[in-house]
Amino acid sequence: MKLDRPFPSPNPNHRPLAPLKSEKAVLTQLENAYEAAMQRQARLRNREITNFDREVSQSIFTAGLLAIEDSERGVAQYRVVSAPTGSGKSSYTQAFAKAFIEVHPEGSVLFLVETIQQADDTYREMSALVGQTNVAIWTSAHDSRTSRDTIEHQHGFVPEHRFSVDDLANYPVVIATHRFYMGSRADKATVYRGKARRLTFVDEKAADVTIFDVDTGLIKTVRDRLAEKHTSNLAHVAQLTRLHDHLEAVWQAAAGKASFDEILRAGKIDLTWFNSEQANNYIASSDDQVKNVFGFGRSLAKGFAFLSRYDEYGKGARFVGYEMNMPLRPGTILLDATADIDGVSLLVNNRKHVRVPRVDFSKLTITHIEPDIPNGYTVSQIIKEAKRAKPYAAWIMETIRQNSHPGEQVLAVVHKGLLDHEYLPNDKREFSDPFDLDARKVCFIHWGSGIGSNRWKDATAVFLFGEFHVPKRAMVGTSLGLREEQATASALAPFQTPNPRSSQLRWIREGHLCRHMKQLAMRGNARNIDADGVCGEQRLYVTAEFDRLIGHKDQTFPGAKLISQSKPGTRKDGGVKGLTLLLYSTAAPEITTVELERLTGISFQKNKSRYLANPLVQKAMKETGFTFLAGKGRGNPGRFARCNMLSKAG
Repeated sequence: MKLDRPFPSPNPNHRPLAPLKSEKAVLTQLENAYEAAMQRQARLRNREITNFDREVSQSIFTAGLLAIEDSERGVAQYRVVSAPTGSGKSSYTQAFAKAFIEVHPEGSVLFLVETIQQADDTYREMSALVGQTNVAIWTSAHDSRTSRDTIEHQHGFVPEHRFSVDDLANYPVVIATHRFYMGSRADKATVYRGKARRLTFVDEKAADVTIFDVDTGLIKTVRDRLAEKHTSNLAHVAQLTRLHDHLEAVWQAAAGKASFDEILRAGKIDLTWFNSEQANNYIASSDDQVKNVFGFGRSLAKGFAFLSRYDEYGKGARFVGYEMNMPLRPGTILLDATADIDGVSLLVNNRKHVRVPRVDFSKLTITHIEPDIPNGYTVSQIIKEAKRAKPYAAWIMETIRQNSHPGEQVLAVVHKGLLDHEYLPNDKREFSDPFDLDARKVCFIHWGSGIGSNRWKDATAVFLFGEFHVPKRAMVGTSLGLREEQATASALAPFQTPNPRSSQLRWIREGHLCRHMKQLAMRGNARNIDADGVCGEQRLYVTAEFDRLIGHKDQTFPGAKLISQSKPGTRKDGGVKGLTLLLYSTAAPEITTVELERLTGISFQKNKSRYLANPLVQKAMKETGFTFLAGKGRGNPGRFARCNMLSKAG
């Protein structure tokens, strides 16, 4: 494969000097080795390399060259490849890794994945590609120092090949998890023969920032539990008592009513202990309460914490700490299909995107469904009470039944509480053992899970019930954490109003929601992209906010068809939402302004210009084929008419 230029520059305005003859020779060797690795992969998988594959592989090659240059120059930044789910970007990074360690004598690569199963899959694929003598893996399931019985008990399987964490430095290719990379032993994987690894591939974005969300009651609870359990060592108990008392004093002394307040220490409390090894052990605990309390203490010690009031009236408070997770080293490549829409690149300057091919989603039909929930309630509120959760779960079942057919494989994404309380089946997550819904094969998973998995790739119908919202205070912490900014009064100022217009918060909120919607939508057949870059045929049903769906559809699912199941006249949604819902849901060839007012309450006599100038309305008209014709004379109201009707009339 050939590049447009020999050594792409990390700065698009900078043109590198022409490479020396030896550099050109190495580049040619790398290109040839990459092509050979891709061909070997294709033979192992019994498939042809398509034109779309070539485009994706070019993106990986470009990112790889740029990351090599970053590694040589010591520049710590992400080279981002946001090629779509199912495009093969993970496979081509493996081919690039093979080529790199063949051509460069000191070439070394670290692969980071989210789960132990993904790590095991990657290890087997890389072993087949580069040979077992060149690749090692470490997870808690692959630890040679742990007994087979313990591994079997904890993970349900025992890998054929296991390693000591100290073995990793002897292998040119290493596979580990995000969690290991964030831990205290990461250096075991980031060093090869005494030198820093040249390339790091991060497969799917890890949580960039950890949020520690506590109140004084939780701190007291954890302190008392640990005091009962560890009576011989009470140093941590004394530290938690000081932390508890300090935060109580902060809250009692807080005179303002702002949504978020700086936590001033002013020498009143020494928090250095929370940076100790003993504190770090508690932060690594599998107990979420313990982890949150000690993690908050460490965050506060570094100035990364603030007070958050429940509401604008100042009743009650949470204390929020935040901490950056992923170490960023020179030579890092991020593979994430939604990195182009998650909003993070708008906040930070350490992400550099490479060009990727665009998928055609013309075989994806998106249907918006209004959720059957009582007015004034959110899904999160509903699932807390059985009397409301059970009817909502029954509605979910009926919605799936009405929009799928017997024999079809269906994936449903719901709130975790519905599964935890077994309002919906909690153990039907594989098509090998699906839930039988009138002969439909249904798998249920929850928001926040399943990203990166291809277990449901044959699902032709995917349902996304609700959205993956996080509290505003968590978004504020994430925004500050991404920029590694302490929670000072000036840093908190943009977030203070009840409904802030802060672009930072909007980017994080919209990006988070869009990312999770696309990631889980692409678990189904849409991820099966053909040789021309067209997604597999799939129906996607969503209950997300309709305005957001319209606003982001072209960037998230370019080419997809959007329709609404809202029945005109059954809901009194007014404004832009009411008009757009009507345009997407009606099958009528035309809608008069009289009918519009009857169905939605919208008066075009007063507000016609404002509505027709709205970008969402203009977009809805374009996608549904409507144009607006002004009425002429008394008794002839204006109307929305479909363009095909106008051409027939002409």
